[in-house]
Amino acid sequence: MLAALGLAAGAAASAQAVRLEVPGRPAVVQVEAVASNPETVRLLVGLGRIGADLQLGMLFLGDGLTNPEGSHFSQPLKETWPGLKDGMQAAGVPDLEPVLQKLEAGGSKDAVTAAYREAEKALLMARSKLNPSAQDAALAVLELAKAAAAEINASGPTEVHAYQNAWALLMVARGELDLLARTPDPAMAKLAAAEGMAIDDMIISMPDPNQTAPVSFDPTPILDLIGRLGKIDESV
Repeated sequence: MLAALGLAAGAAASAQAVRLEVPGRPAVVQVEAVASNPETVRLLVGLGRIGADLQLGMLFLGDGLTNPEGSHFSQPLKETWPGLKDGMQAAGVPDLEPVLQKLEAGGSKDAVTAAYREAEKALLMARSKLNPSAQDAALAVLELAKAAAAEINASGPTEVHAYQNAWALLMVARGELDLLARTPDPAMAKLAAAEGMAIDDMIISMPDPNQTAPVSFDPTPILDLIGRLGKIDESV
């Protein structure tokens, strides 16, 4: 599997202690939740959605998968970037459109791989420019998890492209938790490490994204993750 991209998108408020428990793990994480910047969270989630599409694009390139909705490399420019462009510009993030256009243009496998690496670097630089707080990053993971859950059909098999989208969003959320684990806030770092392990367990249990028929997958682990991270959201 491709390595997850470390992606993913305030006013003062009284901090509140939030109790988060990871099922099967005895540690209880006490998190001091502070006010978040909703625009930073939105932009961080947007970067995560772009990262998910790029991961699927590379997966399709390497494994020869097909996508009924067209190349994943073209989707960021059509679906995600237009809604982010003004916000990114206001945040001082360099324009991502040129690197996304280069990736969309395709070419040889080597050319596409080089363009992907350039785009990956640009996404990481954009995240760095946004400089999200630990709270922003945690809430972005929550939103990415919600987006993944929304792709899964809880009442029956999930269509292949939707399942692949969910898989990629979880991979991006996992990468965001890796970055969050480096925060100087010890409680948030501990939370990120615990939830990172939870997503690892989830991804290992998921069917491989290289599928040709609808996939049966119980979204309960994703919903449990959302429930735990939602306790942070409620405190803001």
